[in-house]
Amino acid sequence: MRSRIKWALGLVIVALAAVGIWRIEVGSQAVLTHVYAQPQRPLAIAPAPQMIAEGQRLVRINGCSACHGAGNTGHVVLTGWLGTRLVAPNLTVLAHRLSTRQLASALRYGVKPDGTSVVSMPAQRFLRESDADVAAMIAYLQSVPSKAGTAGKTQWGLIGKAMLATGLIPAAAADLQPSERGPLHTPVAPMALGRYLTHTQCSACHGRHLSGEAEQDSPDLRFAIKHYTLAAFESFFRTGVGQLGHGTPHMTPLIRSRFHELSTAEVSAIYVYLNHSKARG
Repeated sequence: MRSRIKWALGLVIVALAAVGIWRIEVGSQAVLTHVYAQPQRPLAIAPAPQMIAEGQRLVRINGCSACHGAGNTGHVVLTGWLGTRLVAPNLTVLAHRLSTRQLASALRYGVKPDGTSVVSMPAQRFLRESDADVAAMIAYLQSVPSKAGTAGKTQWGLIGKAMLATGLIPAAAADLQPSERGPLHTPVAPMALGRYLTHTQCSACHGRHLSGEAEQDSPDLRFAIKHYTLAAFESFFRTGVGQLGHGTPHMTPLIRSRFHELSTAEVSAIYVYLNHSKARG
């Protein structure tokens, strides 16, 4: 009798596991194969040669190489999850393989040429960027000769598929808010420029309302700014050394790899905006 019960329990466990795996497979495939409508006007400003230098600066500020690797030739972002291997593709190849429209659709809306979604890319942040800035980044990427990469292609194992099915690895096109599309041109006035930069750069770690994110261990910028004079804030963005004479675990590496490329006018605009009542509200 006991052996029959054990055998029956074993059969039930196997059946439940099989159902779970089937649901993971179905759920992950639904994410990977879902087709989204192609954006009608992903970019209103065409890339041009005079944009290349600015585009290179913006690619650095946006930290593209953090995922796409040195030289943006592709990089293994995640690996080791029972066969899962998440690869950020080689941008130097894609920039020449895809049209400007296709590049803009993938970058700003997370939609690939076949209509499926890019996986785990901050398309919402790029959507908030101006058409001029996005066009400049594309102009730069299109100016770089194609280079061979060694990262390979993305592969999905069981755990990766489970994370897809449960939304832990997001489809970039799924949660997009088209109403947040950025302006045609990058603002120039300090207050408007500061708002633009905080909501395209700072909000990635500090949250949409700049109030800090527990998962990122990031502070509320609206109150942290009170501890800085403009001179100290500008110095922080040049050296990565804060008001207390030392760096921070998260911000200092970002400054030294990305945000040191911000101009003095841009850093000052961020300071002005964060000190303004609209930001604190």
